[in-house]
Parts: sequence; C-alpha cells; structure tokens
Amino acid sequence: MEESNNKYLIFTVDDKTFAMGFSDVRLIVPRQNASEVPDLPDYVEGTIVNDGVTITVIDLRKRFGYPRRMRTDRECIIICDTEKRLGLLCDNITGFVEKSQEEIQPPPDVNDEVNPRFISGTFLHEDKPCFIITPDLVIRPDDEEKFAAAADAAKDQ
Repeated sequence: MEESNNKYLIFTVDDKTFAMGFSDVRLIVPRQNASEVPDLPDYVEGTIVNDGVTITVIDLRKRFGYPRRMRTDRECIIICDTEKRLGLLCDNITGFVEKSQEEIQPPPDVNDEVNPRFISGTFLHEDKPCFIITPDLVIRPDDEEKFAAAADAAKDQ
C-alpha cells in the first residue's frame, strides 16, 4: 500500500466538504481566468496552461448544480495528476487528513438513476460527511466524447 493512499486533500464547494486522494493531486494554483472552449459542457470553465500543458478546468460548483456566488480570493484550481489533464475549481482548500480504510464508508447509493459515479466513498470530517471524489469521473458520461476531442485538439497544438 502506497503511503499517500490514506491521505486526502480536503476542500469545499458550496459549504459542502469533499476530499481527493493525494495521489490524484499534482498541484494547487489560485483561480485564474480560463480561456473558453467552444462546444464543451457548461460546467467547463475553459482551459489554462500550466508548465506548458493545457488543463481543462471544471467548475465544481456548476458541475454539482450549486448556485453561483461572488468570486473570492480563496478559490483555487486543483490540478489533477490524471490522464485527462483536469483542473477542478473549488471554493476553498481547508487542509488534509489521513484516514484508515476502516474509516471510509461506501458512497451513497440513492438509486440506479441517481448514483454519482464520481463519489468513491465517504467519511466523517469535523462531524460532517465528506465525499471522496475521483477526478476523471467528474465528467458526465455523455460528455466524454467532447472531452476526448478537446484533448486531441490540445495535443495537436
């Protein structure tokens, strides 16, 4: 078992707590203006360039259906260490925690139609539920082809 498998980055979106495994985090950067990309889903903020690599930024507030709010200086982009070159825009990074496998509960299972595939588990953090997300799975399944086409276009540049 890799040492980072039980460490999680904690962040908030609309005052709800989420976590992502350290192994999925490459870098955290302050929010920056993203370049809009035509024909991508509305929850895509656009793209940024980091170390010469084009990163597609997903606004988690929009993706999760939470209301818009004023921008703050606490917002940041979590650049993911995944194949899809994603950055996840969140409201705030609050820290990190270590959790044993025994502390991780299965994801909520509402029904077959409403089962957020990107949530891989939950745990309690400060007496509130914290949802562990899998970055590559935040993309809606019916949007996968659009992301693949955008990634191919970025590679050709």
